[in-house]
Amino acid sequence: MGPAKDEETTQPLDVSPSNGGGNRQRDNAPSWLRPFFSLRVQLTFAYALLLILVVAFAGLLLNQQVSTPYMMLVMLVLVVVGSALAYFVTSLLLRPLARVTDAAQAIAMGDLAQRERLPLRLPPQDEIDRLSGSVDAMVSRLEKSEELQLASQDRFHQFFSDASHQLRTPLTSIRGFTELLLRGAKDDPETSQRILKRMKNESERMTLLINDLLTLARLDDTHPMKLQYVDMIDMALQGIEQTKTRANDERKIRLQLAYNDKLGVQADKERMQQLLFILLDNALKYGRSAPQGEITLKLDKQQGQVAVSVIDNGDGIPNEDLEHIFEAFYRGRHRSSSNATPVIGTGLGLTIASAIVRAHNGAITACSEPGNTEFKVLLPCAD
Repeated sequence: MGPAKDEETTQPLDVSPSNGGGNRQRDNAPSWLRPFFSLRVQLTFAYALLLILVVAFAGLLLNQQVSTPYMMLVMLVLVVVGSALAYFVTSLLLRPLARVTDAAQAIAMGDLAQRERLPLRLPPQDEIDRLSGSVDAMVSRLEKSEELQLASQDRFHQFFSDASHQLRTPLTSIRGFTELLLRGAKDDPETSQRILKRMKNESERMTLLINDLLTLARLDDTHPMKLQYVDMIDMALQGIEQTKTRANDERKIRLQLAYNDKLGVQADKERMQQLLFILLDNALKYGRSAPQGEITLKLDKQQGQVAVSVIDNGDGIPNEDLEHIFEAFYRGRHRSSSNATPVIGTGLGLTIASAIVRAHNGAITACSEPGNTEFKVLLPCAD
C-alpha cells in the first residue's frame, strides 16, 4: 500500500454538507467565504438587509424634517443595533438545530451514544423535534442492525470453528491409520482390513459432512429453488417406505392422514424429500426400538397451511436442549438412542431441515416429553 493511500485513509471523516457522498461534488470555495455559508450568518445578513431597506425608506420620508447628518447617524445606529439583535435572536433560535447537527455528526462518525444529546420533546412541537425524532429512530435502527451483525458474526465464527473441528477429526483419524499401515500393519491382512474399513468409515463421514455444509451454503445464498407442485401425500408414502427399509427392526412406522383431500405445496421436490428423510431418520435414530417402538408421520391442513408432523415415542428431548436442537453441530447431551446401534451423523440434519423450511416460507417447531417427541412443519398450502 503506497504512502498516498495511507495518507488518504487516515484523514478524519468529513460530514460537512460539502461531502455529502454519492454524486455530490466537493465545494472548492475560498476559505474566507466559508463563514458566510453558516445559516446563522445568512439569516442575520437577510435580517440586516431588510432592516436597511426599512430604515432607508423611513429616512426618505423624514428627509424634510431632520438634518441629513443627524439622520444618517440614527440610521447607522439602528442598522448596527438591529443587526446585532438579529444575530443574537437567530443564534438563540438555531441553538437546538446546532445540537442536532453536532449529535448527527458524532453519530455519523460512529458514536451512537451521542443520541442522548438530541433535543427530544414528546409529542413533537416543531420541525426540530421531528428532525430529532427521525435521527433518534435512525440510530435505533443502526443499533439493531449492529447487534444483528455482531450476532451473525458470532454465529459464523462458531459455525466455522465447529466445522473445522468436525473436519479435522476424520482427517486426523485417516492420517493415524495411514501411519499405522506404513509402520507395518499392512503386512497383517486382518489388521490392514480392519484399518482400511475404519478409514473408509471416516472418509464417508467426512463426505457426509462436506455435503451437508454445501447444502447449507446453497440454502443460505440466493441459489434459486426449482419450485413445482408437490403432492405431500405421495411424498409421505415414499418417505414411509424408505424409512421401513432403513429400519433394522420391526417397529411400527405408519402414515396418518388427518385431512381427507389433496395436500399440495409449491416447493422444491428434492428439498422436500430431504426434509422428510431428515425428520424420519431422526425419529429412527432416537425413537424406541421394536416391539414398543412406533413412528408416525401425520399430515393435516391447518388454516391454509400443510402441517407435517413426525412423532416418535423415544426417551424425549430435555427442555434445556429443545431451544438449541436446530443449531449447527448441536447434539443433545442428554438425549440418547433407544437402540443398541450408535447414532451416526454430522450434527447438521435438523439445521438443514430448518433451513429448508425457512426457504419455503414455513415454520418448524419441536415439542417433547418422555415417550412422545414431535417435530411439526407448517408450509403454505398450494391447493
